[in-house]
Formats: sequence, structure tokens, C-alpha cells
Amino acid sequence: MKAIITLLLCFAMSVTIAQDKVFTHKATVANISGNVSYIDHPDLNGNPGALILVTHNLSVGGTVYNDKITGTWYNSGISQWSVFNEDISAMAEGSAYNVYVPFGGKVITEQADGTSYTTVIDDVAVNGNPNAVIVYSTYWNPNSVYNNNNYGFWYDAAAERWNIYNEATATNAPNNATFTLLVDDATGGADSFVHQATAGNTTSNYTIIDHPSLNGKPDAFPIVSHNWGSSTGEPANIVMNVTLGVWYNGSNWTIYTEDTSAMVENTKYNVYVAEELLSVNENIIAGLNFYPNPVDSNFNVSANSEINSVTVFDVLGKQVFSQEGDAFTMEMDLSVLATGNYLARVQSGDTTQVIKLVKI
Repeated sequence: MKAIITLLLCFAMSVTIAQDKVFTHKATVANISGNVSYIDHPDLNGNPGALILVTHNLSVGGTVYNDKITGTWYNSGISQWSVFNEDISAMAEGSAYNVYVPFGGKVITEQADGTSYTTVIDDVAVNGNPNAVIVYSTYWNPNSVYNNNNYGFWYDAAAERWNIYNEATATNAPNNATFTLLVDDATGGADSFVHQATAGNTTSNYTIIDHPSLNGKPDAFPIVSHNWGSSTGEPANIVMNVTLGVWYNGSNWTIYTEDTSAMVENTKYNVYVAEELLSVNENIIAGLNFYPNPVDSNFNVSANSEINSVTVFDVLGKQVFSQEGDAFTMEMDLSVLATGNYLARVQSGDTTQVIKLVKI
């Protein structure tokens, strides 16, 4: 019986670790260097094979547009991933990005050959499937190629292949330009679906998403890409040569155009939403401090803003402790916890940060 329990525990832990994760990154003076903003995150530092995907997020810490095409780059010199403006212009301070880390989702790379505006995607996960959901990010590393273009996806019904295409269809994709593609949720536990802009859900430069994986979930942080649809012909066959982003309006996530141009009815968008899972975020609560760690009994958390709650979870995601408050410093007694590793979720206003905690 003990062996069976151990096996089940290991299996549960492996499933947890395999799930895709998403978090937000904000460009600040401290992490910006020219057109680049470096990401400091434990799941990414020293992990060049992470192959992240990013989407602009207007909801983090104010309203800062960045009407620039954003790529991804791993700096091996400092062992960190980054987001950068493909046109080499200065990164917008205060702009924010959803960063998707596909631990279990199927992610591939494709390279353009420079002879066409469109690049065929050849993978068993999407071949012959006109309903496949794919999202992308441009990826600088393999060939050091800048790719200052917006892209979307279209399905070639005759060839039964998906393509990623330059929304500026008169311009070929740069030779050896590389795309990171999330082609299937696989074991990553994500929700994926297609959203279509309609007269009923579209206002000004945005379209409102109505989906249970996102509704009422400000921390869901979706990743989106444009979907032109199928070559068989459909109302969604519309080119959208604009940079897209997402923002949360208080109850729903929306997709918006960074240049504030009108959102076009009938356009479709592929959406990936990582399953809600505790992960260690970037330092997003200003002045957050916690001590001692490792902890034996009394544990203190402080911040520049009032702390509303601290909730502790074990490695399987089970809640084992919770305390509420409304002070800048919160003290709690964790002596009741067994020795081991935990995750503590700190809530301050609308901001949540998850920290690693070791109980001795």
C-alpha cells in the first residue's frame, strides 16, 4: 500500500509540474536596455529551451500602449529571456506582457525561407485539422534575424496544411526568420479556442471575449494570435496588419489593437489560456518582503501596500493555511505545518504574488 501511495504521489506531482504556466512581465527602468526588457523568472532563468510566447497586456499597472511588434530573445550572456521591439526602438517603460511557458503544451519552431509571405506549418498535431488552434511569437535566437512584421494563420484546405503568413502580404517573411508555435495543448492542461469579433461583442478598438476559462478571471492572462480562416472562403478571411494585445475590463478579457484602429467584425483570433496553477511570479507586489525563510514558526510578510491575505499551499496545490488582514505587515504562526516545501500566495489589492516557502 505504501508503494502505491508513493507512486500516486509522484504521478500527481509530475502532472502538476508538466502544466503550462503564464505570468505577466512589466518593462521597468530596472529591466530595460534599449529595445529590450529582460525577464527575471525562476522558470526561465538559465532555461534557453523554454521557447516562450508573449502577448501585450494593457491591464498591468496602468495604461501603457506599445504599438510595436514584440519578439522573444534568450540572452545567453546573462541566462535570461527577454521581450524586445523588433524595430529596435526603445522599449516602452510601463508596458506589460503575458508570458506563456509551455511545459506540457506542444511547441515547435518553423523558419521562413524568404521566398514568400507565407510559411507552411508541417506537424502532425495540426496537419489536416482546419479547427486547430495555434499561437505564435517571433524568436530571434536561432539565426539572429529581426522580423518586424505582424503575422496570422490561414488554412490551406487543398494541401491540408496550416500556414503562418505576413499580414503585409506584399512582403516576404525574412529569410531564416524563426517562429515559436504552440500547436496543441497536449499535456499542458491549457484551454484553447477561437474567438470571433461580432457586432455584439465589438466596440471601438476591441472585442470582448466570453469564455468560462476567462470570465471573471483577471489573472488568467491569455495569449492570442489572428486567424484568417480557411481557403475555402469564410467571413473571417480578413487581413489584420495590426499589433494585438489583451486587457481585462473588470469582468471579461478583451482583444484590442495597439494602434487604436477599429476592431474589424468577423475577424477571428486563436486564444490559449493556461490552467490556473500556482507558480512563482515575478516581483509584482511593490516592496514585498518575507522572512524568515526557511521558517520554523513565526513568518512575516510586508509590502508597500496593504496585505489582504496570505494563503499557503502544499506541492499538490492543497490549501493548508490562510490568514486575512489589512496591514502593511502580517505575522502568522506556521508551526502547525509539516516540514517541507510550500507555495504562499500573497494578495494585495488586485495584485497577487506567489512565493516559495520552506518549513523546517
